[in-house]
Amino acid sequence: MFGFSKTVSGIDVGTKFLRAVRIKKGNTLSLTGYAERPLPEGVLLPSYTKENILDMKRFQDIAALTVEAAGVQRGDISLSIPDQVVRVSMVELKDVAAKRSDILKFIRWKSKRFLPYDPENAKIDYQLFGNAAMTVFVKGDVVSNYEEAFCSLSFKPGFVSTPSINLFNLFSHRFGDMKDFTFISVLEDSFAVIIVRNGEVGFYRSTEVGYADERLIQEINSSILFYLSENPDVILKKAYLFAGTGDREFVETHLSDATGLDMIPLLISNIVTGPKGLDIEPYGPAVAAALGNK
Repeated sequence: MFGFSKTVSGIDVGTKFLRAVRIKKGNTLSLTGYAERPLPEGVLLPSYTKENILDMKRFQDIAALTVEAAGVQRGDISLSIPDQVVRVSMVELKDVAAKRSDILKFIRWKSKRFLPYDPENAKIDYQLFGNAAMTVFVKGDVVSNYEEAFCSLSFKPGFVSTPSINLFNLFSHRFGDMKDFTFISVLEDSFAVIIVRNGEVGFYRSTEVGYADERLIQEINSSILFYLSENPDVILKKAYLFAGTGDREFVETHLSDATGLDMIPLLISNIVTGPKGLDIEPYGPAVAAALGNK
């Protein structure tokens, strides 16, 4: 896959765990280092509008132990921050010039209608899908809070994104020529649903309902039903499912029964080779972050 050898590192900051990985990119992808540490209550609280890290010293102590155990070298890293701290919206770009500066200027103007803070204070990234942009907004001081935590430990977070978007991009090669499908990611503390129509992202929802929440299946099904009620001409048959924790077969079976969709499981272990006996799937967001920094 890759004609050279290079090691990349990714760190995933969840609301319950902090995980770090090192991946060697050569002819194959190999997990050469990994570690996880729990984040005790009171250390971090996700928020759209204010700094998330409540106890910086404890957070940095935990982060330092995690990256050291994973063998992550000081320097460039890719960082995954909780889905719950960003806003993702589809922004129509009809008649907007193709220059990135013009697109960002239009997005900032458009987002004044729905962002809970001044878009001038937001860090914005986007992916183009036809005449629309799947746009990620994160308040400047929110992302800076995470970046500064790692910069103080001599790391340089050059790529910052969220688990659902990183995973969607990581597994995009699996979608092939499919034009209409659903992508679902289930983590300990959240889920996300992305619906693609005619090859373009038409719907995104993430919420802090995770694997252990009894509402999980209902909330995912409700998200899909909402989209279908707004788009009655759409017919969805397949869903790609990444379940990074818990009983994956349980989630797959119950989601299939609830939604009527054919569930296609997505596994990190089909992309990256890990040590024998390791359940690599919980490290999916960290892996996707590391590999998302092209």
